[in-house]
Amino acid sequence: MATDTKTGFEVMEMAKVWKEGYLKALETSLQWQQQNEQLVKGAVRQGLSAYQQWFGMYKNWLEKPWDQIQGQTTGVPNQFLAFTREVLQTSQERAEPLIKTACENSIEYYETAVAGPARKYTVEINKKVMDTLIPS
Repeated sequence: MATDTKTGFEVMEMAKVWKEGYLKALETSLQWQQQNEQLVKGAVRQGLSAYQQWFGMYKNWLEKPWDQIQGQTTGVPNQFLAFTREVLQTSQERAEPLIKTACENSIEYYETAVAGPARKYTVEINKKVMDTLIPS
């Protein structure tokens, strides 16, 4: 009888240790997920930065006189280049804030409406299940 009681006690202690380890691992995993989401957020911002640099480079190239772009020195302005330059500048001015706002809002919405609550509820549900199966 004493052996059965001792074994039962040891099993309960092992179960409690396993439960604590499981919950710690779950929390660590969810923290790792959150850090990865921050890396993705940074990558999206970097991507927007690259987009802005590309537009800036293209704009600088289009601001050169047409004869410089062609490697000639005719001094004659090109209407097509002027039109292209205007279209590009207008597109950039309108698209840049929209893209930046859309990306930032999407990331923030995902974090506040989906990822954050999902991590919180995952931990809470797992704790309740573990507490039900293995009382403290």
